Amino acid sequence: MLRDQDTSENNRQIDYCSIIEQYPWIVERENNAILSPDSDGFLCGLAYSYLLNWRIVGYYDGKNLILENGLSANQCVFLDMDIFRNILRSVGHHMVLYNKNRIPENWDQYSNCIQLNNIRNFDAQHDFQRKYPFGTIHFLLGILQSQKIIDTLSNSSIWALLFTDGVWNNLFGYTENCLDWLNFLGVINSTHILNPVFCGNHTIYDVMDGINCFLRMRDSYNATGQYVNGTFISGARRRTGDKLRISDTSGDPINLVQDGDTFHIHENEASRITNFIGQLAKHMGWNYVNENWCWAGFRIFQFTKSDFNRREGNLNTSNFNTLLQENPLSWAITSSLNMEFTLEMPDSLQE
Repeated sequence: MLRDQDTSENNRQIDYCSIIEQYPWIVERENNAILSPDSDGFLCGLAYSYLLNWRIVGYYDGKNLILENGLSANQCVFLDMDIFRNILRSVGHHMVLYNKNRIPENWDQYSNCIQLNNIRNFDAQHDFQRKYPFGTIHFLLGILQSQKIIDTLSNSSIWALLFTDGVWNNLFGYTENCLDWLNFLGVINSTHILNPVFCGNHTIYDVMDGINCFLRMRDSYNATGQYVNGTFISGARRRTGDKLRISDTSGDPINLVQDGDTFHIHENEASRITNFIGQLAKHMGWNYVNENWCWAGFRIFQFTKSDFNRREGNLNTSNFNTLLQENPLSWAITSSLNMEFTLEMPDSLQE
């Protein structure tokens, strides 16, 4: 159960304009973007490449980051990830603060990150069940609408928007929290761009049938293997149709082919995922602008991803604050006892 809230908190809604005033880069034209390599990241990339002519120049999966050669990370905006660097711009929605009564000394490293749980001062110790339950794209559509950059969506957008980040599961699995966030984001207002998606006249059967069709489409793009040093290694990968795979479970790069000093995403992997992105664009009523998406000429940054289970200790205030002294690049608190995090080693974005 959610803890009791006062009436003012229940009725409070997000102020999109104040967020834009603090982070004007989120509605600028012709920026560079680094995406999370999944459906939420791809939807964010589609929106910004189509509506604001942003270039998609890199992908980051928590283990590896590939970035167009010649660009630095501070020339880009990270979409759908929380980056703990005040010199880098990012938008994310993971639970990142453990205890708001013991704020780490270097917490201002998030000062250039639009962080949805931080906006509401939610932490894992007191508010874990109240964490943001939707995708980054749902928040960004409200931002874009507030500036009249977009005003409507295709009727078929519902399936992509309910699928991404498992929103359709969260609606029924975490109903009270979802209703709270729909109110906070202003989606319950009839003029909000997402109101027809979440407040329209859809029967439960319609939603089940539509999601089922979307899942079958997603599965038609599942990976049938992976490319290591340009060699295809067969092996079906279930439920990967919506994911670009640039590292294996150990963090070693996959599906990347070296061209002299740079790398390109293997043609088959790039084709598989661009076809899925094309389906997302079709559902949203947008265009996939090919020239705005980079699939070659990358530099690879390899990092170290770990969690508290591997450190043989549970997450608590002391351990959390101690870890932040190591200056992780990004992280997500995944349960009351554990947190996945990425350390900028062996490579550094400042190289």
